[in-house]
Amino acid sequence: MTQSLLTASVGWIDFSPTHRNRVGSVLDLLKPEGMVDELGLGTIRDALANQLFPGISTIQTRAKYFFIIPYILFDYQQLPLAKRKAKSAAQYMQQREYEIMWQLADTYEHVEGHGVIGISKYRPQKIVRRPSAIYWNGLYKFNFINTGGLAAEAFLKQASKENLSDLLSATIDGDDAPKDDADAGFANSFKLKVPLKKNWDADLDLNLSKEEAEIFRDKILSSANNKLLAELIQHDELWKCFLKAGNFMQFAKTAIPLKLSPILNNRMILAHDFSELMYGAHLHYNFLLQQKVFKSNYHRDSWEEWVEQLPIAMMSYNTFNPDDLFLYAATTRSTTANFVKEWWQQAKSGFRNENKLEQLILQQEARVKPNKARLQWNKTEDVREDRWIGLTHFDYRFAQAKTILNDIKEGLQ
Repeated sequence: MTQSLLTASVGWIDFSPTHRNRVGSVLDLLKPEGMVDELGLGTIRDALANQLFPGISTIQTRAKYFFIIPYILFDYQQLPLAKRKAKSAAQYMQQREYEIMWQLADTYEHVEGHGVIGISKYRPQKIVRRPSAIYWNGLYKFNFINTGGLAAEAFLKQASKENLSDLLSATIDGDDAPKDDADAGFANSFKLKVPLKKNWDADLDLNLSKEEAEIFRDKILSSANNKLLAELIQHDELWKCFLKAGNFMQFAKTAIPLKLSPILNNRMILAHDFSELMYGAHLHYNFLLQQKVFKSNYHRDSWEEWVEQLPIAMMSYNTFNPDDLFLYAATTRSTTANFVKEWWQQAKSGFRNENKLEQLILQQEARVKPNKARLQWNKTEDVREDRWIGLTHFDYRFAQAKTILNDIKEGLQ
């Protein structure tokens, strides 16, 4: 079935970092994994993605940015005391991020496809969300910066309040560095966990050096939370499956026969089956919209075929338990959890009660989109004939993980 996804244009006035971040959140929704979540299932999807690919987000583009941000902070730390008094770490970070953005855009001739954030921008044009915001959580998750879980703005503000004389002396100096953990040789006042690299921005591109690739690989392998990423780094057959697959659903089906650890197997099967099950909910939602607005049976054949194939399409239909989802997505709204559970009950009965299905979808959309619900309140101005609205199969940041890992693999070679 061919599906057309609606697109939109957004403009904004640049008032403050807070406003930029809010606009950035809206723009994130326009990316494939972030299509508008009409039925409120994105929180469960994201919780599963955090288990599969922790530290990776849908708007990350290349692995190199995990190093660029710490390098900028290293540079700030080594500025003369007077310059650090005149400019905070946050101000310096913003200035350097834009300079690096324009530099990379020039290097890649402002041509899309290389993963440069802001590649279409020329001096002095700026962007809504800078790399530090996009990668900040990942920098913490992969132990590039020990932020203590603080947001970038709060962390840099706190760091700027520290004694400047301490910051001045906190440079990496071989055996003289503090040795409080395995990465102690890299530790400093900004709690950076990568080696200092001088002149890192000379002839800069987005390829990882061999040293950087080895550092990133080791961070993945040393983390207890990155089980799937670690397997992909070490397991050649799994990596081949990963590269060959076009999406997470394909990957899961080819990976499970490789007999990974029971924990990984269970997570991947659960994520696959939840995606397949909820695809049906979005399929029926679109069928109801077409029926309501155009009196059309478009999607009817696809729906009936999906219902028939579901027991085969799911990898573990007989043992699927929606309660397992909420072990990972503990903050899911009770109404959404009940929707998932009830949808599964309808699945087991073959989706025979069409009135019940319609009510389930209608009520769930109304809870998620109160006065903007298309089915409940006839808010159907954006509904187009034969066009799909909302989410399809969940990809769990599969494409972004492939890009990051591929950068590491190529760097290692």
